[in-house]
Amino acid sequence: MTSDFLLALAQAVTKGLLTGMVYGLMALGLSVIFGVMRIVNFAHGEMMIVGMYLAWAGFEYLHVSPLLSLPLIAVLFFGAGYVLQRGLVSPFIGRPEHQQFLLLLGVALVLVNVCLAVVGPDSHGVQLDSQFDSYQVGPIVLGVMSAPGSLLQVFPDAGSEAMTHLPLSFVPTVLVPMWMVVHAIIWAKLRR
Repeated sequence: MTSDFLLALAQAVTKGLLTGMVYGLMALGLSVIFGVMRIVNFAHGEMMIVGMYLAWAGFEYLHVSPLLSLPLIAVLFFGAGYVLQRGLVSPFIGRPEHQQFLLLLGVALVLVNVCLAVVGPDSHGVQLDSQFDSYQVGPIVLGVMSAPGSLLQVFPDAGSEAMTHLPLSFVPTVLVPMWMVVHAIIWAKLRR
């Protein structure tokens, strides 16, 4: 095996791990919702798309970086989630699962069609000066943009070879506190 092959293999493995981290964050949200509330949220992906469109609109019209608008969007979605939970989901908690499924499928369809009506069917990207920055860790190069689920682009470019370093920072800041909370809850239940 040549050093070029080993370097390409390390680069591919690193890219796969970082892409998997992005998908892991999405799955974490879905599994926490199902695990805690016992409701399958079929509008989860559509809510993520609305959040990405909000980041795009903040950049396009207000010239605010998507990373800087992230806390405001999170607060907005916390409020929207609270209203959705109290107004629509709570009355369906005791009902059969197929009714919960239909309710959240309807929410998903409404969100998709509102996005289509407001923004249109075309994909929209964000062009930042820093999007082509890269960081070298040993022989492996980490890029900023275009991994699936990247926060900096509403619809990622599937043909791009750049990787994102964002999951490297977001995954530990989300997963470690979640693990600590779940672990504390399990130990509290075992002590009772």
